[in-house]
Amino acid sequence: MWERELDPGQLLARVTAAQIEGVKLRRAEKVERSTADKDLGVLKAFFNWSMDRGLAATNPVRKVKFFHANNERIRYLKDEEWDRLRAAALKHDDRSRLVDKMVLARHTGLRRANLFRAEWIWVDWLTRVLRVPRTKNNQAHAVPLNDTAYATLKRLYAERDPELDSPYIFVHPQDSRHAGKAVLDVKTAFHTALKDAGIVDFTWHDFRHDYASRLVMAGVSLRAVAELLGHKGLRMVMRYAHLSPGYLSDEVKKLDTFTLGAPGTERATKGQRAPTGDWSRAKVVKFSKKIGSPHWTISATG
Repeated sequence: MWERELDPGQLLARVTAAQIEGVKLRRAEKVERSTADKDLGVLKAFFNWSMDRGLAATNPVRKVKFFHANNERIRYLKDEEWDRLRAAALKHDDRSRLVDKMVLARHTGLRRANLFRAEWIWVDWLTRVLRVPRTKNNQAHAVPLNDTAYATLKRLYAERDPELDSPYIFVHPQDSRHAGKAVLDVKTAFHTALKDAGIVDFTWHDFRHDYASRLVMAGVSLRAVAELLGHKGLRMVMRYAHLSPGYLSDEVKKLDTFTLGAPGTERATKGQRAPTGDWSRAKVVKFSKKIGSPHWTISATG
């Protein structure tokens, strides 16, 4: 993209922030702002790489402001939406195993790449866990299988073609030119099913949001949801917090019985006793510092 927008023969020293800003604005008219930010990130990394090797003196991207678009969307399927989508997908399932992929996506929260490239060796039948050796974050990730996901995988294993001898769960059949290879594309069938079901503003990645949202609404803690999604912290899952049935409700209920000055209502301070007496008559302690002394001391009048 940058080779199209900028002259490949142009010296790096002649690439200006104004040029990059123009590309950014034109790009934002065609794609999402988050995508434009990713493009800027690529160019910024390229200039940093060039500077480390003495090929460029400055990085003009540093002067360009990123959009920093808010991508914290939440989209999940209501039960009736899921029923409509599943029924529509059955009509376009053919050999892509679209419905099975949708079910596993909704019950494991796996990213599309990990699900479509999943291998049978990842499935631990004894502990009912699917172990992804490497995720987007270059980390191993173990996903517990609920009854729905486990039953789906068990059926797929029983229906597999042993003659293909393929390691993948979702594979092209023998009479296909890609026989034995993983089925990586269900875009046409999936989009057709969405259209037939009358479902809008839903992407395949939203199955991951659907998984997390339903867990939170079922009362699962945010910490557990973060671990199930493979996140290291809580920042990414805080977007689902408001879906929790008891989110902050117990905290605000404390005000119903709160009385200022009642035992246990004072703010605790480490190493200090609970305050006693009348605060309104408390004396202010005066501090003084002797000449040449690095410490403050309580004065005699205090």
